[in-house]
Amino acid sequence: MRPIIGLFAWLVSIGVWAQTDSTKSYRLRELSTEVANLTRSPLGEGDLILKQWVKFSVEEKGKTRTGIIRFTEGDSASIWQDDINRSSSLFYRASPTAPLVTIVPGINQGTQLNEDLMAAIGYYNDSLATTAYEILKECPQLEILGVECKGGTSIMNEENTDITTLWVGKKGDFKKSDREVIKRAVRVWASNQPKRFQVFGAEYNEDWVVLGIDEEGMKFRIVEWGMDEDFAIALDKIMVNVPGRDIKQIAKEYYEEHMNQKED
Repeated sequence: MRPIIGLFAWLVSIGVWAQTDSTKSYRLRELSTEVANLTRSPLGEGDLILKQWVKFSVEEKGKTRTGIIRFTEGDSASIWQDDINRSSSLFYRASPTAPLVTIVPGINQGTQLNEDLMAAIGYYNDSLATTAYEILKECPQLEILGVECKGGTSIMNEENTDITTLWVGKKGDFKKSDREVIKRAVRVWASNQPKRFQVFGAEYNEDWVVLGIDEEGMKFRIVEWGMDEDFAIALDKIMVNVPGRDIKQIAKEYYEEHMNQKED
């Protein structure tokens, strides 16, 4: 009988040890997250609800991917995915000139690109000239989404010998609300293509409804859109790594705050 009692006691002690060890591990992970969050800041305040969306496709090197851009009516913030079938992360910009933030919704964390990296990628480039586009009569027409589009090409000069074509649909073929959502999506996509200089710096008539862009080795197309989806993201729940905000900076802020309280 004693061996059985001893075995039972041993199993109970193992269970208690495992539970204690598990609790410690959980607490260590929790503490690690808390410490890490000291160096992070919330992405924003409250919930951001993005009802408007536009899907697009990009063909490169014989492969096609589909992405999606989301935004709110009257707000400059946008969220997008370059490939909805492969990536679990999102890109976020509070405005067209704001820093780029990558977000992983599954863990409510993100990383903000610093100015040096944004400049290295090409987002900040004071020397980059804009590329003007105009509709040329000799350009062929192309049908996109059942709409006959005219080709608007980049103007040729000594510095620009490459041609990028914007495929422009007729203004009258779209309701005003549809025109606005498409134009905004194209602007968001183009402004996030810093390595494609003629797309990134595109300048064209505000009335143009661009449904496609052709460049050597790349084809961009609008696929579909909508304006009544409730895609929400809790900005205050997403903790973002901000460049320059490390433990030393946190300690400095704490010390300065503590000293100010003493003086008061």
